[in-house]
Amino acid sequence: MKVALVNPGKKFELGISEPLNLEYIASFLEKNKIEVKIFDELAGQDVLKGIKNFNPDFVGITATTPIAPRAYDIGDFCKEMGIKTIMGGVHPSVLPKEALNHSDVVVIGDGEKAMLDIVKGKVKSSIVSAPCIKNLDELPFPARYLVNMEYYLMITGNGFLHHTSINTRTGGIITSRGCPFSCIFCWNSMRKSPFRWQSAERVITEIKQLIEEYSIEALFFFDDSLFAVRPRLHKICRLMKKERIKITWGCNSRVDQIDLKSLRLAYAAGCREISFGFESGSQKILNVLNKKTTVEQNKRAINLCKKVGIMVDGSFMIGNPTETVEDIRLTQKFITENEIDFAGICMTTPFPGSRLWEWCKEKNLIPKNIDWSKFDVTEPSTPILANTEMSREKIEKLFFETDKLVSGMKKRIRISWIIKETLKNPKRTISMIKRSKSPLKYLLRLGV
Repeated sequence: MKVALVNPGKKFELGISEPLNLEYIASFLEKNKIEVKIFDELAGQDVLKGIKNFNPDFVGITATTPIAPRAYDIGDFCKEMGIKTIMGGVHPSVLPKEALNHSDVVVIGDGEKAMLDIVKGKVKSSIVSAPCIKNLDELPFPARYLVNMEYYLMITGNGFLHHTSINTRTGGIITSRGCPFSCIFCWNSMRKSPFRWQSAERVITEIKQLIEEYSIEALFFFDDSLFAVRPRLHKICRLMKKERIKITWGCNSRVDQIDLKSLRLAYAAGCREISFGFESGSQKILNVLNKKTTVEQNKRAINLCKKVGIMVDGSFMIGNPTETVEDIRLTQKFITENEIDFAGICMTTPFPGSRLWEWCKEKNLIPKNIDWSKFDVTEPSTPILANTEMSREKIEKLFFETDKLVSGMKKRIRISWIIKETLKNPKRTISMIKRSKSPLKYLLRLGV
């Protein structure tokens, strides 16, 4: 049996991290003697040509919401070729009937064991609810050798780390699945996927493999919150010191999960920046979003990181339910009065499967025909506005006003720095800028 796994999409900004989900499925299938290839359109591969030449028995296609239209096009192409087509990922998991219009089988949940069962003919239904894999240590390491790792090693850091240079070889790793919280804008608010994590020893082994096989100099942990289980975090940090792992790294965390002891251990082990979802400077809005955090906790997280010497990245949302001009002014005030190194402004977007989506349905805010490709949180032109307090024009104005405020906070393009970095590796820099559909955004990212 031959299996093709597809990472669809042509928008450059959506392809700045390797498809770890597909790499895990691939390694699991290979462990069970199945021949696998990954076709990565987001890294520039000609997927349709690759599938034709490989002529697989099965094609597995992953899809997030903004990539769903392209995933459906590829699914239609594969079905026309007579290839058994399977879809998985967040979007098909929450809208399986829609995805079935472009595939033979839809997998809801973890894809490794479900995909193997499909390939071995053990699945007869068209919608498969895969049980969550409880022991993540039992999974083989991701099959990174099946994708263009050189591409990702030189681009991941530019999207997720700001303390490194443009040429820093940066790896990506995910050491847990699920989330114990239920913010209304996240699909986990409805799915309730159990929170599971790898052992510290398993994490260290994978990091060492990344260093030995790919010569990484930096690393980003894609976990929703690396600090969620602090005893495990402490063990990871101590093992990094013990094993003399000499890389810098960054991660995501909730503001209520950090403390001074954990931050000091993390810094000693190489942590140089942490990304937080601050979301708003208004406590009313934090409560609406079900963040279960406070504005004071947000401030405390910044101060603790600064005390240790860790950079702070923060994301904020504009256009939330019940949000008023006064609430957004509080967000702007929070940004200007706190020592944040980098901030990203997002438009609140109701993604299918989230509690926010259900709220919008109740308010009759969801149109009949939706272009999923427009679900871009970095743009204010979301197809669904989750705010009924202000006009779209007013929200867009406040979005750009807040974004401009962020750009003015030591985040202007540093021309001399960009020239210096470009001279180090001009071909790669120019190539990435050309591929970006928003060159200015890319340059702004380089300049922070």
